[in-house]
Amino acid sequence: MTKLAIALIAILVAGCSATTSLTQKSVAEVRQAVTIQNDAKSPVIEYSGPPMQATTDGSDHNLYYYNLRAVESRDGGSIQYRLHIDITYREDWRNYELASFRGGHQVDVTQVDKKVLNCASSISCMLEETVEVTLQEDQITSALERRDNLRVKLKAKSGHRSVVEVSSSYLMGFYAAIVNRQG
Repeated sequence: MTKLAIALIAILVAGCSATTSLTQKSVAEVRQAVTIQNDAKSPVIEYSGPPMQATTDGSDHNLYYYNLRAVESRDGGSIQYRLHIDITYREDWRNYELASFRGGHQVDVTQVDKKVLNCASSISCMLEETVEVTLQEDQITSALERRDNLRVKLKAKSGHRSVVEVSSSYLMGFYAAIVNRQG
């Protein structure tokens, strides 16, 4: 009976952590979870890191999911990096438009999608914005050299500000998957 109870608890904990985890993944876990689209007919190779979940304010009302993505041209050239973010919140649309990094560097945010997830009433809805932020390779390597998280501050037209942090272990695992694939 005790072994059965321990097994059920282990399964329950593993299942919960897979869907609601706000914890870090190890470098190896991230590296192994990177998917590579390498169709010989396509002019590019695409990399996609595993999705991660976090919160902007410690509540479950302001969640974000992120993953790193990269596109490598088959004819050479530099790899293009993007941070893909799905951010959910309540009330009115925020309309994220700018992202800033350590040192004050700012870039425009690309709006990918906006949708209403559900409404508890006519004035209280859960909303989701999907945005992408272009990254430079040196932003990733610089964070890795400092052994620091990549911190991206999103600014919205509504005045809201949200901070997305990509852990150094996630950065290292994602970057290692690309570098190791290139040889």
